[in-house]
Amino acid sequence: MMWAYVFAMIAWAFIPGIKRTGKLIVPLILLVGILPDADLLLGSIGVMHRTFTHSFFFWFIIFVPLFIIFRLKSVPYFVAVVQHFAFGDLLMGKVMILWPFSLSLVGFGFGMPSVVDVILETAGLVLAAGIVVYSGDLRRLLSVDKRNILMLLPLLALITSALYFAIHSGVTSLFEYVLSSNLLIILALGHLILVAFLAVSSFQGLRALKKREKPLKVNTKQRQ
Repeated sequence: MMWAYVFAMIAWAFIPGIKRTGKLIVPLILLVGILPDADLLLGSIGVMHRTFTHSFFFWFIIFVPLFIIFRLKSVPYFVAVVQHFAFGDLLMGKVMILWPFSLSLVGFGFGMPSVVDVILETAGLVLAAGIVVYSGDLRRLLSVDKRNILMLLPLLALITSALYFAIHSGVTSLFEYVLSSNLLIILALGHLILVAFLAVSSFQGLRALKKREKPLKVNTKQRQ
């Protein structure tokens, strides 16, 4: 999610020709950044992880209508999706990046968790934190604004992926597993920071919605 935000913001800032009106929709950027891993939920119907949902062609076809309607404005969101497998997964494992033209799994295979993994995720978190402050997104995402309700989407996606890992990895106790390695502890802390940020932003959105629904109190003395 953090690298999705970093790459999307870079694309938004430096790709020539993008009509920069308004801001990128951060909750959507974070959500599409992990969409390729939706294949984890399709294992029951025979879909293998890191296959066709981790290919350029698959996501290009998905984005064609968006390219037609929104033109270059949709590029940062496409970049947010593609970075997932063309950057992260390509380094950490092997992906079917050229599907359907090639069914070969390619990648560097550094593995998760590993020192490279920790460095990559920590760097993504730090860079994203710097950009979110510099761009003004931090103030906006932590303000009482009903649009921040959308942060519930990446929050639920992150929690769902964690639950999936806990249930399907054969780990009897996720807490014990995390404490079994310093690398896992660092990764867990990074994820907790992200969960806390998403939760606070979502809560602020719910506060704005509740505040808007409050009935207006009529001052009877002024009316008289």
